[in-house]
Amino acid sequence: MKTTLKTITAAALALVLLTGCTGATEDQKKKRENFEAAQTAVPFPEDVVTKNPTERMNVREKLIRDSDPNRLSYIYLLSMDGKVVAHFVAKGKVSSADSQLLPDYEYRDLCGTSSCWNVVNAAGDDATYGNREPGIFFFTPEGMLVTYTGDYLQFDRPMKINTPISLVAEIK
Repeated sequence: MKTTLKTITAAALALVLLTGCTGATEDQKKKRENFEAAQTAVPFPEDVVTKNPTERMNVREKLIRDSDPNRLSYIYLLSMDGKVVAHFVAKGKVSSADSQLLPDYEYRDLCGTSSCWNVVNAAGDDATYGNREPGIFFFTPEGMLVTYTGDYLQFDRPMKINTPISLVAEIK
């Protein structure tokens, strides 16, 4: 408990020191005070998390499963009223269509004098600017790319569907 509070306090102090040479503004000081007050009022339950870190174990297991490129999962695409529109077997991870390999932002010297660096939007992986497409995408074992912008369910095994499926594609 004391170790966690010391770590949080040290992190807050480091944040203040790294935010600029001019010192903390009144707003930054107030935010730091509010953060420290919240940590004191509701301390982090380090002993509980250390003895039974179920959330960490769940996240770890999900990362292990998502990192298996040969993992098969069963994806059910849902319509706005919750009906199954289509279902697929996905090989590997279901990914966000909004994800990219490069950072969203970059630092640029807008004046050209090395004195006015600002954060600006970076180009996407395809070297264009603007919003990327919403939704998810995945690949089937046959290599077909599926992109979808609605809700979906994902399972490790096939599920029984009791309603008719409205979208059917022939795979040749």
